[in-house]
Amino acid sequence: ADKDNYLAYYSLIMGDSGMRPLLAEGGMIMADNTLSALVYDEEDSRRKALHLFNQHVKNDARVEQCVLTVREGVTLISRV
Repeated sequence: ADKDNYLAYYSLIMGDSGMRPLLAEGGMIMADNTLSALVYDEEDSRRKALHLFNQHVKNDARVEQCVLTVREGVTLISRV
């Protein structure tokens, strides 16, 4: 997956650009490999991108999230 753009995709889905959100209330996003930031080298752009994505989702009051610690991590994000 395009980990460098997870945050951009999330913003598009959630309507952050002023457009109508694409994700309905109660809808769910499944983001794969969200714990991979822990295994990438510090110089790897994916490490920072995944960290920023995880922090953004964690701080977004419009959603609830749960991280499944299987393989490289799957984050379930539900719009409330």
